[in-house]
Amino acid sequence: MKNFLFILLLLLLFSCQNDKKDIRHIKKQSAVTNDSNLTENNKAIPEKVDSTKTTSKQTEPIKNILQEEEKNSTYKMKSISELWKQYKSAKALATKYVKMDSLDSVITYLNIAADAAYELRREDIATWQLNNIGYHSIVKFKKLTDYDERMQQLATFSNLRKKGLYTVETKSVFRENYNILTRAEDFLYKAQLLDSEMEKSDRTKAIENNLKFISWIGDYISNGSHITRKRSAE
Repeated sequence: MKNFLFILLLLLLFSCQNDKKDIRHIKKQSAVTNDSNLTENNKAIPEKVDSTKTTSKQTEPIKNILQEEEKNSTYKMKSISELWKQYKSAKALATKYVKMDSLDSVITYLNIAADAAYELRREDIATWQLNNIGYHSIVKFKKLTDYDERMQQLATFSNLRKKGLYTVETKSVFRENYNILTRAEDFLYKAQLLDSEMEKSDRTKAIENNLKFISWIGDYISNGSHITRKRSAE
């Protein structure tokens, strides 16, 4: 009887040990599983990228930029009819402002007319417009300085002292308005450059005479020489 009780006690102890091992194993497994789940849950999962959207984003800006550049471009090729229309309109406005004695506007529209003629490959017409800027500028200069009257007056002086004083006054008036001629000179040089590529004509002579007049006025107001004869623009 004692032996039986001893064996039964051993069996119970053995059973308890196994149960504890199983419990520890279960807890361990549970901890591993929980840690694994926690790790997976906390991982930053990369967002799936739609390849079609990426391609679209890469190509779309380039397309838009080109379209915007074309849309915003200030330069557009004009047709022949549009250029002739521009030329005639500018010429009409220049004529209008000549009558209104507005030199700045005359220069603006004659220059536009010259540009249109040049784009039409009518360098001869373009050259005339540039020369006309010089011509109208000289006319304005003469008007503001009473050029013709002063030339006549200087030619009639017999008293050298009076002539000298009037000469000084005349130079001063010319000098005050000389900027009109220096601005015109730039357009005349352009006209001369274009004209040099064509056959000589009345246009060539007109440009030369206008440049000579400006040069002569410049020399006169700078070197003190007396005016002995009248110069006129073509």
